[in-house]
Amino acid sequence: MMKILKHILKSALLASLVGIGFQAVPVLADPVYSLRGLVGVEDESEMIPNRRAMAVDGGIDVSFDDQPPMVPHSIDNTRITLHENSCLGCHSKDNQKESKAARPPRSHYRTRDGEKLREISTGRYFCTQCHAPQAYTEPLVENEFRN
Repeated sequence: MMKILKHILKSALLASLVGIGFQAVPVLADPVYSLRGLVGVEDESEMIPNRRAMAVDGGIDVSFDDQPPMVPHSIDNTRITLHENSCLGCHSKDNQKESKAARPPRSHYRTRDGEKLREISTGRYFCTQCHAPQAYTEPLVENEFRN
Protein backbone atom coordinates (compact mmCIF):
# COMPACT_ATOMS: atom_id res chain seq x y z
CA MET A 1 0.00 0.00 0.00
CA MET A 2 2.86 2.34 0.85
CA LYS A 3 4.49 1.71 -2.56
CA ILE A 4 1.28 2.72 -4.36
CA LEU A 5 1.01 5.91 -2.31
CA LYS A 6 4.67 6.85 -3.05
CA HIS A 7 4.08 6.18 -6.77
CA ILE A 8 0.99 8.43 -6.78
CA LEU A 9 2.84 11.23 -4.99
CA LYS A 10 5.81 11.00 -7.39
CA SER A 11 3.45 11.10 -10.37
CA ALA A 12 1.60 14.13 -8.98
CA LEU A 13 4.90 15.95 -8.29
CA LEU A 14 6.19 15.18 -11.79
CA ALA A 15 2.93 16.37 -13.37
CA SER A 16 3.02 19.66 -11.45
CA LEU A 17 6.68 20.27 -12.40
CA VAL A 18 5.89 19.61 -16.06
CA GLY A 19 2.95 22.06 -15.80
CA ILE A 20 5.21 24.76 -14.36
CA GLY A 21 7.70 24.15 -17.16
CA PHE A 22 5.03 24.62 -19.81
CA GLN A 23 3.94 27.89 -18.23
CA ALA A 24 7.47 29.25 -18.45
CA VAL A 25 7.78 28.56 -22.19
CA PRO A 26 6.73 31.66 -24.17
CA VAL A 27 4.02 31.07 -26.73
CA LEU A 28 5.10 32.02 -30.22
CA ALA A 29 2.16 33.51 -32.10
CA ASP A 30 1.43 36.13 -34.70
CA PRO A 31 0.65 39.59 -33.33
CA VAL A 32 -3.02 40.46 -32.92
CA TYR A 33 -4.10 43.25 -35.26
CA SER A 34 -7.05 45.47 -34.44
CA LEU A 35 -8.66 48.66 -35.66
CA ARG A 36 -6.25 50.47 -33.31
CA GLY A 37 -3.35 49.30 -35.47
CA LEU A 38 -0.29 47.78 -33.85
CA VAL A 39 -0.92 49.46 -30.49
CA GLY A 40 -0.67 46.88 -27.71
CA VAL A 41 -3.76 46.11 -25.67
CA GLU A 42 -2.12 47.50 -22.53
CA ASP A 43 -0.92 50.68 -24.29
CA GLU A 44 -2.89 53.88 -24.72
CA SER A 45 -3.96 54.72 -28.25
CA GLU A 46 -5.02 57.89 -29.98
CA MET A 47 -8.48 59.12 -29.00
CA ILE A 48 -11.08 58.50 -31.71
CA PRO A 49 -12.60 61.81 -32.84
CA ASN A 50 -16.33 62.33 -32.34
CA ARG A 51 -18.22 61.97 -35.60
CA ARG A 52 -21.37 63.82 -36.54
CA ALA A 53 -24.36 61.50 -36.12
CA MET A 54 -26.49 60.85 -39.18
CA ALA A 55 -29.92 62.45 -39.30
CA VAL A 56 -31.98 60.54 -41.86
CA ASP A 57 -35.65 61.44 -42.38
CA GLY A 58 -37.73 58.32 -42.71
CA GLY A 59 -35.09 56.04 -41.20
CA ILE A 60 -32.24 53.94 -42.53
CA ASP A 61 -32.97 50.91 -44.73
CA VAL A 62 -32.24 47.56 -43.13
CA SER A 63 -29.96 45.08 -44.88
CA PHE A 64 -31.75 41.86 -43.97
CA ASP A 65 -35.06 40.58 -42.56
CA ASP A 66 -35.47 41.01 -38.80
CA GLN A 67 -32.48 43.37 -38.56
CA PRO A 68 -32.99 45.83 -35.70
CA PRO A 69 -33.41 49.24 -37.36
CA MET A 70 -30.53 51.70 -37.05
CA VAL A 71 -31.13 54.91 -35.10
CA PRO A 72 -31.56 57.71 -37.70
CA HIS A 73 -30.71 60.55 -35.29
CA SER A 74 -28.17 61.56 -32.66
CA ILE A 75 -28.47 59.89 -29.25
CA ASP A 76 -25.75 61.95 -27.56
CA ASN A 77 -28.14 63.20 -24.87
CA THR A 78 -30.02 59.92 -24.48
CA ARG A 79 -30.05 58.31 -21.04
CA ILE A 80 -30.86 54.67 -20.53
CA THR A 81 -30.49 53.52 -16.94
CA LEU A 82 -32.30 51.05 -14.75
CA HIS A 83 -34.82 53.76 -13.79
CA GLU A 84 -34.91 55.96 -16.91
CA ASN A 85 -35.10 55.43 -20.66
CA SER A 86 -35.27 58.71 -22.55
CA CYS A 87 -35.92 56.84 -25.84
CA LEU A 88 -39.42 56.17 -24.56
CA GLY A 89 -40.06 59.91 -24.30
CA CYS A 90 -40.75 59.78 -28.06
CA HIS A 91 -41.00 56.08 -28.93
CA SER A 92 -43.46 54.68 -26.37
CA LYS A 93 -47.04 53.76 -27.26
CA ASP A 94 -48.31 56.81 -25.36
CA ASN A 95 -45.93 59.39 -26.90
CA GLN A 96 -45.38 58.00 -30.40
CA LYS A 97 -48.42 59.61 -32.05
CA GLU A 98 -47.58 63.09 -30.84
CA SER A 99 -43.84 62.86 -31.59
CA LYS A 100 -44.38 61.00 -34.91
CA ALA A 101 -41.50 58.70 -33.94
CA ALA A 102 -41.31 55.04 -34.89
CA ARG A 103 -43.25 52.87 -32.48
CA PRO A 104 -41.60 49.74 -31.10
CA PRO A 105 -43.20 46.57 -32.51
CA ARG A 106 -45.66 44.48 -30.51
CA SER A 107 -42.88 42.00 -29.71
CA HIS A 108 -41.30 44.64 -27.46
CA TYR A 109 -44.47 44.60 -25.33
CA ARG A 110 -44.44 40.85 -24.62
CA THR A 111 -42.65 38.60 -22.15
CA ARG A 112 -40.57 35.64 -23.29
CA ASP A 113 -43.65 33.50 -22.73
CA GLY A 114 -45.76 35.72 -25.02
CA GLU A 115 -47.72 37.44 -22.25
CA LYS A 116 -48.86 40.95 -23.26
CA LEU A 117 -47.49 43.89 -21.26
CA ARG A 118 -48.59 47.52 -20.89
CA GLU A 119 -44.96 48.75 -20.79
CA ILE A 120 -41.85 47.76 -22.76
CA SER A 121 -40.56 44.34 -21.73
CA THR A 122 -37.51 44.40 -19.46
CA GLY A 123 -35.73 42.27 -22.07
CA ARG A 124 -36.20 45.06 -24.64
CA TYR A 125 -35.72 48.05 -22.32
CA PHE A 126 -32.05 48.79 -23.15
CA CYS A 127 -32.62 49.95 -26.74
CA THR A 128 -28.98 50.50 -27.72
CA GLN A 129 -28.18 46.81 -27.20
CA CYS A 130 -29.73 46.26 -30.63
CA HIS A 131 -30.36 49.70 -32.15
CA ALA A 132 -27.24 51.73 -32.97
CA PRO A 133 -26.83 55.28 -34.29
CA GLN A 134 -24.88 55.83 -37.48
CA ALA A 135 -22.26 58.48 -38.17
CA TYR A 136 -20.91 60.26 -41.23
CA THR A 137 -17.52 58.57 -41.52
CA GLU A 138 -15.41 56.43 -43.79
CA PRO A 139 -15.65 52.67 -43.16
CA LEU A 140 -12.91 51.27 -40.92
CA VAL A 141 -12.72 48.06 -42.96
CA GLU A 142 -13.78 47.22 -46.50
CA ASN A 143 -17.29 45.81 -46.77
CA GLU A 144 -18.70 44.29 -49.93
CA PHE A 145 -21.98 43.10 -48.42
CA ARG A 146 -24.91 43.22 -50.86
CA ASN A 147 -28.51 43.15 -49.72
